[in-house]
This record gives sequence, structure tokens and C-alpha cells, in this order.
Amino acid sequence: MRILTLVGLLSMSSVTMSAELSAENGLEFLVVNGDNVKKISSEGDRKLELKPGSYQVVARFDDEVKRGSKNRIFTSKPYVFDIEVEDDDLALTVPDFRFESQADAFFRDPEWKVENLSSGKVYTVEGEKLSGSGFGSYSNIEEAVAKYNQENGIVFEGGSPQDLEELVVAIDDKGNVDIKGDTMTQLKLWYTKATTEEKKAFKRG
Repeated sequence: MRILTLVGLLSMSSVTMSAELSAENGLEFLVVNGDNVKKISSEGDRKLELKPGSYQVVARFDDEVKRGSKNRIFTSKPYVFDIEVEDDDLALTVPDFRFESQADAFFRDPEWKVENLSSGKVYTVEGEKLSGSGFGSYSNIEEAVAKYNQENGIVFEGGSPQDLEELVVAIDDKGNVDIKGDTMTQLKLWYTKATTEEKKAFKRG
């Protein structure tokens, strides 16, 4: 009985295992898998407890830097990342900027890093700038991310971001296109590709 109980506890611990994803050097998280991080945790902008899986993470730099002898807050535009989480704690990071000129130079062509805090291994991760004109366009960040996902055919299936075209459209070695997936998934793809007028007509019809 004791052995069975121990096995059961080990099984439960493996199911609930999670890793921490942290934002370093002035970065902050905004949205994860379509949800505002503050809905997940009061400290969600700095660290997230995540189960193993694929995550769409939106983050930006927002910290104090020097302009001459004075300090000012430098805030970058939000960027969208696809990050794979396994068992080890990870950190999304950028260089430690001291001066505004350093931050300006970095964000002309940013190179984002993810560090495995257990092994010390660092790898590059691609970040795509979230489109928008002015910071007012990010006042409702969840809405801005939802628009981005709609324009790019991204949905969340089973809690992970999925590219609808990859789910629905398959191309074989001869270049032949095969439409796959269930009807609902196909409809989601066609809806994301529709124009605004087509979507209004669809809702009316």
C-alpha cells in the first residue's frame, strides 16, 4: 500500500510539474497565450509558472536608462515570441542597458535571447514586433494581440498556439495542396483570411 501511494504521489507530481519563465534586464511580460499576464498572477509581468508546452508570449522593454546625466524611462514596442517550455526554468533576456543610446541601437534590429537557468545554455529566439501606430494602439494589449493572431491565422488549440494553415493545408512533394483537418478548423482558417466586409456578411448570414 505504501509503495502504491508513493507511486501515485510521484505520478501526480509529474502531472503538475511546471517551470518558471522570467523576464530579465528590464523586460516585462504583457500577454501569454492571449491572456493578460496580470490575470494569471500579480507578478505575471516578471515571472510566469508554466507547464511544459508551447506558449505565445508578448513582452517589451520598460525600464530606466540614462540620457546624459538624467534618467528616463525607455519603453519599447511589444514583441511576440513563440517559446517552448520544458522542465527547466527559463529567462527571456536582453543586454543590460545603462544608456538610452544602447537601447535605441538594440531595438533597431533586436536579437532576443532565452537562457536555460539550469544548464546556462543561451539560445536566440525570434521576436516579431506587434504592429500599431503609437503606444495608444496598445492600450488594450489583449485586443492588439487578438488582432495580430487573427491576421496571422493563429489560434489556441489545446492551450498552445497553432498556425491554422499548418493545421489545415498540407502540400506534398509534388506541390499538390491537400485540405485536411475537421470542418470547424477549416472554417476558422477561412474566417481569418476573410476581409472585413466578408466577415460582416458571414455574421449577417
